[in-house]
Amino acid sequence: MDEFLATTSNKLKTNNYVDLTIVLGNESCDLDSAVSALVYAMFLNWQYERIKCKVCTKEKRVDHKDSIFVPILDVNREDYSLKTEVAYCLKENNVNEEHLVFRDDIDLKNLLTNITKIILVDHHILAKRYDFLLPYVTEIIDHRPRDKEWSYKDDTRSTIESVGSCTTLICQRIKDLSGLMSTILLDTVNFSKEVNKGTPHDREMVLFLETILKPDDREIFRKTIVDKLVNARSDVTKLTATQLLKKDVKIVGDILVPSFPIPVKEFLNKPGALLAVSEALNKQGCAIALLLGMRLTPSLVRDAAVYSTSFTEKAGKLAKYLEESKNPIFGLTSEVSENSTNCLYYNQSNLLLTRKQYIPVVTNFLQNYKD
Repeated sequence: MDEFLATTSNKLKTNNYVDLTIVLGNESCDLDSAVSALVYAMFLNWQYERIKCKVCTKEKRVDHKDSIFVPILDVNREDYSLKTEVAYCLKENNVNEEHLVFRDDIDLKNLLTNITKIILVDHHILAKRYDFLLPYVTEIIDHRPRDKEWSYKDDTRSTIESVGSCTTLICQRIKDLSGLMSTILLDTVNFSKEVNKGTPHDREMVLFLETILKPDDREIFRKTIVDKLVNARSDVTKLTATQLLKKDVKIVGDILVPSFPIPVKEFLNKPGALLAVSEALNKQGCAIALLLGMRLTPSLVRDAAVYSTSFTEKAGKLAKYLEESKNPIFGLTSEVSENSTNCLYYNQSNLLLTRKQYIPVVTNFLQNYKD
């Protein structure tokens, strides 16, 4: 993997290629997104190397330029350390950070030509900053429900299936094992009944990988992987409130939706937490923040909060919309916030629901909201 990344990033920097395929992960850049982008790009390169002209030996191809397949981690390089479980997993798999390509390493607009291809993994709704990529999208691999406003070309290849992890869908196509096992187990929390994210398809791919990895004790092997990754993801004691808001965030319209590996209540007790939220809203041009938190051990806990700098009518309506949601039912119970009158805090009793289920409800709220 690291050799592929080093070679690819060098060719990209020196413009030593004939055409370019970019594999773009989502803007949260969690482990699922990062590994999906990296492994799928490597798989496409492997395919390309196998099918290109066999008679063209290296001696005969001195001046020949190849196609390259570049995985992009959709986060600024300086913020990579905030993705603690990603950094841990890639380091464990001997991936050098210097060989990764981050959002701010390249100017995508300047790289585009009429033959450039964009592949989206672990998402299928382009962030506003990437609207210009729409005509170049040739393939999508995602595990979220298909958005109603599908605007891609008719011949765009798409694999969309509601499974626990996008890497399950990547695994379906390839034989490369780097990081896939870890990612599926983390996303499904080792098929925890309490979290209930794993599907038969996820289980099938894990069993397939285990036939190749051949662990001595399957259960111990799985638990060890998950425990290490959960500890890496949850180790945010050194991160400030500002850094936590950048660790795993999505934007829906003018609503900022960060997700924390700690409860929201714990985040709100960090020094300057709400000031950091206000600054993040201002920087991103957002009006409201929907904060989502969780803790996996010793027992699963989920909570949420709605915040706006000068608690607006819109923020209040969003909070009520989430409280009264019937499909799905989040089970939100309000609790008086000790931090600010501009923040509505909730315990979440439906522990099965994550940000993936909040996003469609927030989108629907925005589509129906009237000032």
